[in-house]
Amino acid sequence: MNRFKSKKTIFIVSALCVVLMVVIWMFVRKQVSGIYRVKKENFEAIITCKGEIQSEKAVLINLPDIFGNRTLEIWDMQIKDLVPEGSIVKKGDYVALLDQGRIKQLKENNEEALKKILFNFNDSKIDSAVDLVALRNGIDQFGYDLNNRKIELEQSVYESPAFQRKAQMAYERILRQMDARVRAYIMTKKTLRIQVSREEDKVKELTLKDKNYQIAFDAARITAPQDGMLIYGRTFGRGGSRKLTIGSNVSMQNPVIATLPDLSVLASETYVEEIYISKIKIGDSVRVYIDALKNQLKVGVISNISNVGQEMSGFESKVFKVIIRISSDNKRIKPAMTTNNEIIISKEQNVLVIPRAALFSDGPEQFVYLKEFGGVSMRKVECGNQNEKFVVIKSGLKEGDKILLNKPVK
Repeated sequence: MNRFKSKKTIFIVSALCVVLMVVIWMFVRKQVSGIYRVKKENFEAIITCKGEIQSEKAVLINLPDIFGNRTLEIWDMQIKDLVPEGSIVKKGDYVALLDQGRIKQLKENNEEALKKILFNFNDSKIDSAVDLVALRNGIDQFGYDLNNRKIELEQSVYESPAFQRKAQMAYERILRQMDARVRAYIMTKKTLRIQVSREEDKVKELTLKDKNYQIAFDAARITAPQDGMLIYGRTFGRGGSRKLTIGSNVSMQNPVIATLPDLSVLASETYVEEIYISKIKIGDSVRVYIDALKNQLKVGVISNISNVGQEMSGFESKVFKVIIRISSDNKRIKPAMTTNNEIIISKEQNVLVIPRAALFSDGPEQFVYLKEFGGVSMRKVECGNQNEKFVVIKSGLKEGDKILLNKPVK
């Protein structure tokens, strides 16, 4: 019995020792894992951003120019049909259909207006002719009266001076009336001519408008200008950039319905927030990871930076469109594939770096918690470039120093 109790005691003591050792090992591991040894490394400062593969060069399939004719009063057009994106089309192939019903309605309204103006135009010509004939008849009648008065004036030489004056006055009165009738005829003729001319111009305008509506009706059936792969256009607004679909509207302000990209020159189209835009420039190198190809890496270079920022959902500040040209030797790379882009804004060789988690601040001052033999002390540091994980240390630390990754508990 004593021997059994002794074995039991030994077993319990051994188990407690094992548990104690595990606790001590976990404690030590936790302490070690919370310490970082300062070392020199090659450092890169990068800006990460999502993008989408686009062709840097493409033939645009735009809203036909006829829809820019303001007299038609077609400010935008709804897309009624679109061939599937990614379709391979030949020159002249059907691509899309715009709302022909709307154009047809506008054309019918214009035809009604044209009928009314033609009716008024013909009435105006008839009325003008009748009015001018009446005026000419009145002038002719005054002509007869004027001849009679002239004869009386000539015969009055054989009468008394009073009769002669009376005949002279009668002749001059008819002459003045005749002159007034001629001037009234000339003015009326000119007025009627202007009135008829205006209505004739309106007839010509509506007739031309009718022809243009027919041109627009025919142009609403969109065809491919050349061979290529069809990629849908995009619409831009406060909500950001969205692909056009059936039901979307296009206008002369945003006329691109689709594109036929040049697949030999591809690019990742991305957007960079305004706080970072001053840090990048054309020619900067970029690592482009293509999601659909299992994050296959391509080397790119910034080829264009937009001069104007825009508001876009998902961002707290304005963003600028950035085009990253990439080599497209891989035929599996297609437009509309998503990418993860790492824009390299600076590189430094063999510099002291620490994790961002190990850097603390108190107002403008930055410091770390340095672990020494005597305990832990605060050490001010001067920082350089930084990325999402690491910070370059210019002064305050040396290689091999140990710093805490977390604020020490008092």
